[in-house]
Amino acid sequence: MQIASKTGQWMVLLCIIIFWAVAPAYGSRAELKVIGKTEITTDTVWQGNILITGDVRVAKGATLIILPGTKISFQRIKSFGDRKLSLDKANHFPRAELIIRGRLIAQGLPAKPIVFTSAEKKPAVADWGAVNFIGSRYNIMEYCDISYGHTSVHCHSAQVVVSHCNFHDNGVAIGLKNVKTIDLKCVVSILYNKIHNNGGGVLIGGLACPVVSHNDIRENKFFGIFTKKSGPCCIRFNNIVGNGKGIILYAVSKLFLRDNNIANNKDYNISLLEGQVQDVKAVNNWWGTTDPARIRQGILDHHQDKSLGTVDFSGYLEAPVADAGIL
Repeated sequence: MQIASKTGQWMVLLCIIIFWAVAPAYGSRAELKVIGKTEITTDTVWQGNILITGDVRVAKGATLIILPGTKISFQRIKSFGDRKLSLDKANHFPRAELIIRGRLIAQGLPAKPIVFTSAEKKPAVADWGAVNFIGSRYNIMEYCDISYGHTSVHCHSAQVVVSHCNFHDNGVAIGLKNVKTIDLKCVVSILYNKIHNNGGGVLIGGLACPVVSHNDIRENKFFGIFTKKSGPCCIRFNNIVGNGKGIILYAVSKLFLRDNNIANNKDYNISLLEGQVQDVKAVNNWWGTTDPARIRQGILDHHQDKSLGTVDFSGYLEAPVADAGIL
């Protein structure tokens, strides 16, 4: 009887072990949660697999926490159709968005990133709109993999830290601007991210005040960084390499641009647009060469168009910045 009892105990234990061995695979299917057009009004936690089929808005006063390893897929919905919560085209995108008016804490781990992507079988750029922060504070996106968005992370008069994320196959990776009707300055820290193979990298406008530091910004089709009418802006310790244009500047006055590797961009390393009449200080950067004439060839400014300001690249470095990019 004692032997039979022990055998029974071992059988129960074996069943438990087998259950836990197969549970993760089964659970990943069972945990699929479909969320349609809705507003989140209380503190909420997301985990597992989430399918978004319409705009989701986190209301003021509510916090959305997304756990490591969560996958959030956006269905491609009709542009400004009945699954949209807002038809305000100035501050919203045509397709499904995660709209943050409260607070978002999306902190993945190096081995368990949080994924934001398209739900389509054949995904394409702009299948979904954005993680769209509007007038919100104390937001964190860390160790996220983000693809196939319109402007995949956008900050409208919001305060956000975006760090250690991987942006690829988006229209624009990160966009930010102030909104006149919101009494909050757009202050964003963009740190230690890989931003590659998007239409554009970082788009800074509307008097926004970002710190862009220690990012690898490579192989984006049109630009690495485009700043237009921005506020005080710090761009330091980045690799800005192999983009259509490295940095585009329009009507910018308060720019701290140094200690970057800005080299081998296809059209220009720095391009001033019509309206950039003020001179630009871009000292202590590495330009891929120590030949001043070749550095000048990679810059579109007053030397090619007398209506533009002049880029001061004095103090150019003789070797790449070793501490630039993701350390």
